[in-house]
Amino acid sequence: YVLISQLGYLVTVNVATSAAVRSAQEGIETGVGYTPYTYAYYVLLLPYSIVTISIVTAILPHISKLALDGKRDEVKAQLIRAIRLVGVITVPSAVAFLFFGPLITQSIFVGISNEDSRYIGYVLSALSFGLVAFSINLILIRGFNAFEDTRTQVASILVINIVSVAMSYFFLSFVKTQWVTIGLGVAFSVSYLVGLFVTLGLLKKHVGKLAISEFLGQHLRLLIASVLAMAPLFVMTQYISLLEIEFSRAARAGELLVVMVVAFFAYILAAKALRIEEIS
Repeated sequence: YVLISQLGYLVTVNVATSAAVRSAQEGIETGVGYTPYTYAYYVLLLPYSIVTISIVTAILPHISKLALDGKRDEVKAQLIRAIRLVGVITVPSAVAFLFFGPLITQSIFVGISNEDSRYIGYVLSALSFGLVAFSINLILIRGFNAFEDTRTQVASILVINIVSVAMSYFFLSFVKTQWVTIGLGVAFSVSYLVGLFVTLGLLKKHVGKLAISEFLGQHLRLLIASVLAMAPLFVMTQYISLLEIEFSRAARAGELLVVMVVAFFAYILAAKALRIEEIS
């Protein structure tokens, strides 16, 4: 498991470094390379670390006991419940990263140029597609751990890394240099979306059929609530950007704060209107 994961990591480093070398030869100075990918990935990990890992850590002892008692249906129910709870945070976070990636990174990475911080935001937007699948996959992996099965999950991480590696080299070979690092974000997202279906299929041996329909409807409603809350704010921020006024970092941070507060309350109201029980 560790060796396969390290292989994927090394390929990402290699592709990003190759893109950086090529960009230097072409005279491209903004973004590109492993550093912007790493910074964007760290931002992506914030909701994942605070919410997903916390909930998974809380439920693991319980589902392990259920597995030992042979209560497979209850293990399945707890996994689905965890996925639905985590989605309340990861789905709007993914939409926020998609819409406001550059605004977020321009506000928090103050020690670098505007162009470089904006580029990190584009990478963050590319990574955002994979946040939800990344979180769900971790929860499902804990299902294997509950049954003390550490071998089957290797097949899932292998598929994820194969897809990621293949797409990474595809972007390196066929995409313009300045977009390769953003392509790595897309590769991450697609690989975990594919891996999600593989993990669901593999977990069937322990908990029976666990269909994506068990949580897809709720996640779609969360997505609708998130878009309803944030799309108008996205249009507003794009209009401000079109004014071509050079805002200070403090002004951008203030803009982000307003967006976050308004988006939070709008999301809560939209989710309540759509009768999403887990929002409580």
